[in-house]
Amino acid sequence: MVKKNLSGKIVKILIFIFSLTVLFFLLRHIGFDKVGESFVKVGIPGAIVLIILGFLENGSDAWALSFAIPGKISFIKVFSSNCIGALTNLIIPWEAGEVVKVGLIKKETGASSAIKGIVLWNYIFKLSKAYALITILIISFIAGHDYRTDHFTIVFGAALIGFLPYFGMMILIKSNISVKLAKLLKLLGRKNSDELLKKAEEMDSSLKKFRKERPKDYRALFFIQFFARFVSWATFLACAYLAGFDYSFSMLSLAYCAIALSGYIVSFIPAKIGVGEGAGFLIFSFLGLDGGAGLLITFILRIKAIIAMSIASFLNVVR
Repeated sequence: MVKKNLSGKIVKILIFIFSLTVLFFLLRHIGFDKVGESFVKVGIPGAIVLIILGFLENGSDAWALSFAIPGKISFIKVFSSNCIGALTNLIIPWEAGEVVKVGLIKKETGASSAIKGIVLWNYIFKLSKAYALITILIISFIAGHDYRTDHFTIVFGAALIGFLPYFGMMILIKSNISVKLAKLLKLLGRKNSDELLKKAEEMDSSLKKFRKERPKDYRALFFIQFFARFVSWATFLACAYLAGFDYSFSMLSLAYCAIALSGYIVSFIPAKIGVGEGAGFLIFSFLGLDGGAGLLITFILRIKAIIAMSIASFLNVVR
């Protein structure tokens, strides 16, 4: 088991190194001078705008997380913990940031409440993102699209297929689906099935209890995260225009949704380094746009995220 875990980590580290290498060569391909020009165009005022939008997005996520965690805990504590976790995910593989969030928040609420709250938050995050991306695609189409219909169909279809499980989970949770799956795995001879069944029962019970006893908090958790995804969309559009890429609203919206969907393919890579930029390059090229523009927009947004998260994380140190 130890050897298996070690080999898995080595593979992920090698993939991480490969991704960094891909990012370097992509940046070199479009020219480091062009990269510098894009940052100059954004400038300090533009950078401040992007960082403020980053704070608004992560602040909304933290506000939503405060609804998922029972007990009294200050917003600043939740906000800084969420940002430190997000920053950790930007640096370390395996979604280590979620463990960091639990470690910081459990000091105020206890480990069990922290774990359940963050698991619930992550579930609603994916669900709200599903609804947000489909809504954005519909808005871009109605607003007077200038992209090819087949491109829209491909992205919209991918959104529906990729997020169908999260829509289904809303219904399946009500029927104790986690417990049923765990029992099935036990019948099939899965190792550690008893432990898995116990965790499944706790999860089903926790989610159903939250929906039943705190319906207002559940709705708030969803709609705040839904709003946060729209802030992310607005940040993408702002970054594109600040960097001097004068594409249409509908075209950029379609590209944003496609890039957001691509992130789920290789979620184990820290911050999807190289993957996000590569996806930006390929998706912009696929849509008939300048691939370098997609690469630069996603790269600028990555730098913005690191700066914003670092500033917010500092709050936890000085408070």
